[in-house]
Amino acid sequence: MNKIYKITTILIAFLVAIVFTYIITNSMTSTEINSQVDGPQIELLDLNESPFTIHFNEKPTVLLFFTSWCPYCNEDAPKMVELYEKYKDEVNVYGINLIYQDDILDVKNYIDEHQIQYPILLDKTGEHYKIYGDFGFPVLHFIGQKGNTIDSIIGSTDIEYIEESFKYLIKNS
Repeated sequence: MNKIYKITTILIAFLVAIVFTYIITNSMTSTEINSQVDGPQIELLDLNESPFTIHFNEKPTVLLFFTSWCPYCNEDAPKMVELYEKYKDEVNVYGINLIYQDDILDVKNYIDEHQIQYPILLDKTGEHYKIYGDFGFPVLHFIGQKGNTIDSIIGSTDIEYIEESFKYLIKNS
């Protein structure tokens, strides 16, 4: 009986943590990102370590957090390239590398290997990864023009599922 009680307690604590994290992530407002006069935005560095600002009010945005060594990131890279090409006129796509867990040469090789054309930015400390919930990677966040998270996908999935999230973002931004 004592063993069942311990397992049940652990499972309940785990479920509470998941629900709490989901609520925090999905209740994020534009002011939690960085609300400026010209709308919500975040600032990162590009591959040359120059400042780069993502302005969410331009059009709906997809943020892809990844590392070059992640097998699931490598699996989803061609899917994201294809969807970027298909929706680039309607949606901004930004790859955000967790460079504190990666190597810049490996990131550049990853970009070349997968022929990535969308901007790749660097999260040097993991600050932005933590803001959006550091659940693993790849992680996709679909952000509306007010800076609000409309949808998220954690982990690798099929292209049809990702594309449905692109369509939902466009429809609901």
